[in-house]
Order: sequence, then C-alpha cells, then structure tokens
Amino acid sequence: MKTNQLIFLLVLALMTSINVISQDLQKEPKFYNWFDNNVNRYNTSLYNGIEYIELFRTINERHKFFESSEFQPGSIVYDNQFYNQVPLKYDLNTDDILFNVGYNYDYPTLILHKSKIESFQINKSNFIQINTIGDNVEMNGFYQVLLKKLPLKLLKKTKKKNFKRIKGNTVYYEFDYDNSYYVEYHEKFYPIGSKNDVIRMLPEKKEYINEYFNSALKKSNEDNFWISFFEKLADTFNTQNKE
Repeated sequence: MKTNQLIFLLVLALMTSINVISQDLQKEPKFYNWFDNNVNRYNTSLYNGIEYIELFRTINERHKFFESSEFQPGSIVYDNQFYNQVPLKYDLNTDDILFNVGYNYDYPTLILHKSKIESFQINKSNFIQINTIGDNVEMNGFYQVLLKKLPLKLLKKTKKKNFKRIKGNTVYYEFDYDNSYYVEYHEKFYPIGSKNDVIRMLPEKKEYINEYFNSALKKSNEDNFWISFFEKLADTFNTQNKE
C-alpha cells in the first residue's frame, strides 16, 4: 500500500471516530454545559440579539410573560446550535424570546433573533416555531407542543393583550391571556375551538367526537381537556391500524 493511501485511510478513520464521539456527546446536556464553561457562551452565536427595553410598567402578577416574570431555566436551538441551561423569558405580548446575558455586559437582556430560533424549552414546556399559510389557517411564531401522538400533534398559541390602567397618578399595564389551539394532521394545520371544528377536521370520527366531547370539562381547564381528548382520539387511529 502506498504511503499516501495509508495516510488517507488513517485520516478518514480518525474523522469518523471524532464524528461518532461528537454525536454521542451532544446527546447529553452536560456536554453543552461543559462547552459553555470552557469556551465561553458569549463567544458563541447565542450572544447575538437586540437590546431589550421594557416599555410596559406592571405592578401586579398580570404580567406579559410565560409562567413567570423572572428568568427561568431553559434550552434553545439557536442559529442551528443547541444551548442548555439558558436563562430565558418568553414575552407573550410580542412573541419574543429574551435571554439574560448578565449585568457584566452592556445589554443585560437581549431579544434573540426570531429567525434564528428553531425551538426552545422553558422548564418542561416545549415550543417550536411555525411559519406557514394553509387553506384555512395562517400560523406565525412560537407554538407550545401540548401533545404529540401519531397521527396528531396538538399545539397551543398563547398570547397576552395589554390594557392600560390608571390609578391616581400611576399609569401601568395589565395583560390578559388570548389562547388558541391547533392540530397538525397529515401535515396540515387546523384551528380548534369547538366540537364542530374537530368534526370538520375528522368527519370520519364524528360518532366518537359527539360521544366523548365534553363542553363542561373544556370550560374548567381547556389545556387538560384538549390533551386528554386528542390523546384518546389518537388511540382510535392506532387501534384501527392494528386491526
């Protein structure tokens, strides 16, 4: 075997080994934390956003953020890179993701570029970005994945609208929820708000939907209702496929 051929084979084997090791490491969040600590996260593409300036003063718990007005532990796929244990806030009024850089930097809070965000997680809630225009729906921005069970995926769009308040000489704002739900079925998205919406999406399941759709449960806790309903509905497809 010629020397050049031997060198080529050795290099190829080394590159293959490195690639396999890299893939295994990247399955573990600890790898990313080690990388951030040793390489310095602020030298990565995550430190790439717009300075955040708060425009709305709030004085109570009716804030505009997802779950908490404080930064929460999360993870994010940003600019095709995964980052774990990132302090994040999700602004439901503007549909923006805020990253806590820290007060040692000129801009302690950054608005991450929406076009660079593929998905993110805050605590145990998972979100994906969807931008599509279909026959009956237009979807744009971040959607929470409430359920993923073939052939259905249940999504929630959470928004908060602002309302100006005046109390004496104080001007402040309160935010109220404005939620909507969608189902992805056979690569199409359907807005879901009522029993009739579900029937229009799945006319072949009309008998099941009429029997098990409970409007009272929907009013008590809409998230739990939709999750439970579509989880059981998905089971009917799986049972049918087995038969």
